[in-house]
Amino acid sequence: MASLGGGIASTGGPCGALTGGVALIGRLFGKVDPEAKDDPRMWKAAFKFYKRFQNEICGEEGSVDCRDIACVDWRNREASAGFYGGEGRLVCGGNTGRAAGILGEVIDRYLEE
Repeated sequence: MASLGGGIASTGGPCGALTGGVALIGRLFGKVDPEAKDDPRMWKAAFKFYKRFQNEICGEEGSVDCRDIACVDWRNREASAGFYGGEGRLVCGGNTGRAAGILGEVIDRYLEE
């Protein structure tokens, strides 16, 4: 999952904490047999996680893209170095921790159903 960092392979796209969380939900609730139907909890849990991530980490109308959350252009080496050498890394780590907490709450809720 490390390649999700920087918004999927450092493209600045969707936050790796978000995409990784959705992938875990798919692993937990997705179908094993290709002929089977997906567990409806998967769709509910993934949507709930996405909306909570967006509202609690990005702001209600905020972008879920890494470039917007981290405020860095990953294609710019100087900007990337500044991110890792400054506060950006700490903010990102904090957001990842918050996302993990949200994910845990969402998973617990839907496992109880």
